[in-house]
Amino acid sequence: MTILIDTFCALLITCATLVVQSSNPVYSVLFLILAFFNASALVLLSGHDYMAALFIVLYVGAMCTFFLFAIMILDIKVEPISEKRLKQAPINTIIAIIFALQCKNILNDFSSGFANVGLLSSSSLKEQKNFIDYLNYDLHYGLFSSVLDYTTQIYSLGSILYTTYAFELIIASLILLSAMLGSIASTLSRNSNAKGQHIYEQNIRDFKLTITNSN
Repeated sequence: MTILIDTFCALLITCATLVVQSSNPVYSVLFLILAFFNASALVLLSGHDYMAALFIVLYVGAMCTFFLFAIMILDIKVEPISEKRLKQAPINTIIAIIFALQCKNILNDFSSGFANVGLLSSSSLKEQKNFIDYLNYDLHYGLFSSVLDYTTQIYSLGSILYTTYAFELIIASLILLSAMLGSIASTLSRNSNAKGQHIYEQNIRDFKLTITNSN
Protein backbone atom coordinates (compact mmCIF):
# COMPACT_ATOMS: atom_id res chain seq x y z
CA MET A 1 0.00 0.00 0.00
CA THR A 2 2.82 2.41 0.85
CA ILE A 3 4.51 1.71 -2.48
CA LEU A 4 1.30 2.51 -4.37
CA ILE A 5 0.79 5.75 -2.45
CA ASP A 6 4.37 6.86 -3.11
CA THR A 7 4.05 5.93 -6.79
CA PHE A 8 0.83 7.87 -7.29
CA CYS A 9 2.22 10.85 -5.36
CA ALA A 10 5.32 10.92 -7.57
CA LEU A 11 3.19 10.65 -10.72
CA LEU A 12 0.88 13.40 -9.46
CA ILE A 13 3.78 15.79 -8.82
CA THR A 14 5.32 14.94 -12.20
CA CYS A 15 2.06 15.51 -14.09
CA ALA A 16 1.39 18.77 -12.23
CA THR A 17 4.87 20.00 -13.13
CA LEU A 18 4.41 19.08 -16.79
CA VAL A 19 1.09 20.95 -16.86
CA VAL A 20 2.83 24.28 -16.30
CA GLN A 21 6.07 23.44 -18.11
CA SER A 22 4.62 22.13 -21.37
CA SER A 23 4.67 24.60 -24.26
CA ASN A 24 1.76 22.89 -26.03
CA PRO A 25 -1.59 23.69 -24.36
CA VAL A 26 -3.12 20.41 -25.58
CA TYR A 27 -0.38 18.46 -23.83
CA SER A 28 -0.94 20.56 -20.71
CA VAL A 29 -4.60 19.53 -20.59
CA LEU A 30 -3.67 15.87 -21.13
CA PHE A 31 -1.18 16.03 -18.25
CA LEU A 32 -3.88 17.73 -16.17
CA ILE A 33 -6.21 14.78 -16.85
CA LEU A 34 -3.47 12.36 -15.77
CA ALA A 35 -2.91 14.44 -12.63
CA PHE A 36 -6.59 14.16 -11.70
CA PHE A 37 -6.51 10.41 -12.32
CA ASN A 38 -3.57 10.06 -9.94
CA ALA A 39 -5.32 12.25 -7.36
CA SER A 40 -8.46 10.11 -7.58
CA ALA A 41 -6.32 7.00 -7.15
CA LEU A 42 -4.85 8.46 -3.95
CA VAL A 43 -8.33 9.27 -2.65
CA LEU A 44 -9.45 5.74 -3.54
CA LEU A 45 -6.52 4.24 -1.64
CA SER A 46 -7.53 6.26 1.42
CA GLY A 47 -10.93 4.54 1.38
CA HIS A 48 -13.13 7.31 -0.04
CA ASP A 49 -14.47 5.68 -3.18
CA TYR A 50 -17.30 8.19 -3.67
CA MET A 51 -14.92 11.15 -3.66
CA ALA A 52 -12.61 9.35 -6.10
CA ALA A 53 -15.49 8.78 -8.52
CA LEU A 54 -16.53 12.42 -8.07
CA PHE A 55 -13.02 13.55 -9.02
CA ILE A 56 -13.13 11.60 -12.28
CA VAL A 57 -16.71 12.50 -13.22
CA LEU A 58 -16.51 16.19 -12.32
CA TYR A 59 -12.97 17.23 -13.17
CA VAL A 60 -11.91 14.77 -15.87
CA GLY A 61 -15.30 14.17 -17.44
CA ALA A 62 -16.48 17.78 -17.49
CA MET A 63 -13.83 20.43 -16.92
CA CYS A 64 -10.79 18.87 -18.62
CA THR A 65 -12.83 17.74 -21.62
CA PHE A 66 -14.20 21.26 -21.98
CA PHE A 67 -10.71 22.76 -21.72
CA LEU A 68 -9.38 20.37 -24.36
CA PHE A 69 -12.32 21.07 -26.67
CA ALA A 70 -11.95 24.85 -26.27
CA ILE A 71 -8.19 24.80 -26.85
CA MET A 72 -8.52 22.74 -30.04
CA ILE A 73 -11.20 25.12 -31.34
CA LEU A 74 -9.11 28.24 -30.61
CA ASP A 75 -6.12 26.81 -32.52
CA ILE A 76 -3.50 28.30 -30.20
CA LYS A 77 -0.02 28.54 -31.68
CA VAL A 78 2.70 26.54 -29.96
CA GLU A 79 5.54 28.77 -28.80
CA PRO A 80 9.01 27.42 -27.96
CA ILE A 81 10.42 27.80 -24.48
CA SER A 82 12.23 31.14 -24.33
CA GLU A 83 15.51 31.87 -22.56
CA LYS A 84 13.71 34.23 -20.18
CA ARG A 85 11.53 31.35 -19.02
CA LEU A 86 14.58 29.16 -18.43
CA LYS A 87 16.23 31.91 -16.38
CA GLN A 88 13.17 32.11 -14.14
CA ALA A 89 13.18 28.35 -13.45
CA PRO A 90 15.36 28.50 -10.25
CA ILE A 91 13.20 31.25 -8.75
CA ASN A 92 10.04 29.34 -9.58
CA THR A 93 11.48 26.21 -7.99
CA ILE A 94 12.33 28.06 -4.76
CA ILE A 95 8.83 29.57 -4.61
CA ALA A 96 7.28 26.13 -5.17
CA ILE A 97 9.34 24.59 -2.36
CA ILE A 98 8.38 27.39 0.05
CA PHE A 99 4.72 27.00 -0.91
CA ALA A 100 4.89 23.23 -0.34
CA LEU A 101 6.44 23.70 3.10
CA GLN A 102 3.78 26.23 4.06
CA CYS A 103 1.02 23.86 2.94
CA LYS A 104 2.59 21.09 5.01
CA ASN A 105 2.63 23.29 8.11
CA ILE A 106 -0.98 24.33 7.55
CA LEU A 107 -2.10 20.72 7.18
CA ASN A 108 -0.23 19.71 10.34
CA ASP A 109 -1.82 22.53 12.33
CA PHE A 110 -5.24 21.71 10.90
CA SER A 111 -5.03 18.01 11.77
CA SER A 112 -3.72 18.68 15.29
CA GLY A 113 -6.30 21.39 15.95
CA PHE A 114 -9.24 19.16 15.03
CA ALA A 115 -8.02 16.07 16.83
CA ASN A 116 -10.30 16.42 19.87
CA VAL A 117 -13.32 18.13 18.34
CA GLY A 118 -16.75 16.61 18.90
CA LEU A 119 -19.23 15.91 16.15
CA LEU A 120 -22.60 17.55 15.64
CA SER A 121 -25.12 15.12 17.11
CA SER A 122 -28.35 14.27 15.32
CA SER A 123 -30.45 15.14 18.39
CA SER A 124 -29.15 18.71 18.43
CA LEU A 125 -29.92 19.05 14.73
CA LYS A 126 -33.55 18.06 15.21
CA GLU A 127 -34.03 20.91 17.69
CA GLN A 128 -33.25 23.50 14.99
CA LYS A 129 -36.34 24.42 12.96
CA ASN A 130 -34.98 26.76 10.28
CA PHE A 131 -31.77 28.26 8.92
CA ILE A 132 -31.75 31.15 11.42
CA ASP A 133 -31.69 28.62 14.26
CA TYR A 134 -28.66 26.99 12.68
CA LEU A 135 -26.86 30.34 12.55
CA ASN A 136 -27.65 31.12 16.18
CA TYR A 137 -26.73 27.64 17.37
CA ASP A 138 -23.23 27.00 18.69
CA LEU A 139 -22.14 24.31 16.24
CA HIS A 140 -19.51 21.74 17.11
CA TYR A 141 -17.29 21.21 14.11
CA GLY A 142 -16.12 17.71 13.33
CA LEU A 143 -13.91 15.81 10.97
CA PHE A 144 -15.39 14.29 7.85
CA SER A 145 -13.39 11.09 8.24
CA SER A 146 -14.70 10.43 11.75
CA VAL A 147 -18.30 10.46 10.53
CA LEU A 148 -17.50 7.65 8.09
CA ASP A 149 -17.10 5.17 10.92
CA TYR A 150 -20.85 4.71 11.35
CA THR A 151 -22.46 6.17 8.20
CA THR A 152 -22.06 5.99 4.44
CA GLN A 153 -19.90 8.48 2.58
CA ILE A 154 -22.75 10.26 0.80
CA TYR A 155 -24.75 10.61 4.03
CA SER A 156 -21.79 11.90 6.03
CA LEU A 157 -20.78 14.34 3.29
CA GLY A 158 -24.31 15.72 3.02
CA SER A 159 -24.77 15.97 6.78
CA ILE A 160 -21.53 17.90 7.23
CA LEU A 161 -22.12 20.25 4.27
CA TYR A 162 -25.78 21.06 4.89
CA THR A 163 -25.63 21.33 8.70
CA THR A 164 -22.21 22.32 9.99
CA TYR A 165 -21.13 24.25 6.91
CA ALA A 166 -24.57 25.38 5.68
CA PHE A 167 -23.74 29.09 5.89
CA GLU A 168 -20.41 28.65 4.09
CA LEU A 169 -22.13 26.61 1.37
CA ILE A 170 -24.69 29.38 0.76
CA ILE A 171 -21.94 32.02 0.64
CA ALA A 172 -20.01 29.93 -1.90
CA SER A 173 -23.13 29.53 -4.05
CA LEU A 174 -23.73 33.31 -3.98
CA ILE A 175 -20.11 33.93 -5.01
CA LEU A 176 -20.48 31.53 -7.93
CA LEU A 177 -23.76 33.19 -8.91
CA SER A 178 -22.19 36.66 -8.88
CA ALA A 179 -19.24 35.37 -10.93
CA MET A 180 -21.61 33.91 -13.52
CA LEU A 181 -23.64 37.12 -13.74
CA GLY A 182 -20.46 39.20 -13.93
CA SER A 183 -19.05 37.15 -16.82
CA ILE A 184 -22.34 37.45 -18.71
CA ALA A 185 -22.56 41.21 -18.09
CA SER A 186 -18.94 41.81 -19.13
CA THR A 187 -19.38 40.01 -22.46
CA LEU A 188 -22.80 41.47 -23.24
CA SER A 189 -22.76 43.49 -26.45
CA ARG A 190 -24.40 46.91 -26.11
CA ASN A 191 -24.66 48.14 -29.70
CA SER A 192 -27.12 50.97 -30.23
CA ASN A 193 -27.37 50.20 -33.95
CA ALA A 194 -28.37 46.60 -33.39
CA LYS A 195 -31.79 45.66 -34.69
CA GLY A 196 -34.38 44.68 -32.11
CA GLN A 197 -37.75 43.01 -32.13
CA HIS A 198 -40.84 44.82 -30.79
CA ILE A 199 -43.54 42.25 -30.20
CA TYR A 200 -46.31 44.75 -29.37
CA GLU A 201 -45.81 46.78 -32.55
CA GLN A 202 -45.79 43.63 -34.63
CA ASN A 203 -49.05 42.42 -33.13
CA ILE A 204 -50.99 45.67 -33.65
CA ARG A 205 -49.99 46.10 -37.29
CA ASP A 206 -52.49 45.53 -40.07
CA PHE A 207 -51.57 42.34 -41.86
CA LYS A 208 -52.72 43.66 -45.26
CA LEU A 209 -50.43 46.66 -45.04
CA THR A 210 -47.37 44.58 -44.24
CA ILE A 211 -47.46 42.66 -47.53
CA THR A 212 -45.86 44.59 -50.37
CA ASN A 213 -45.33 43.75 -54.01
CA SER A 214 -41.65 43.23 -54.73
CA ASN A 215 -42.22 43.70 -58.48
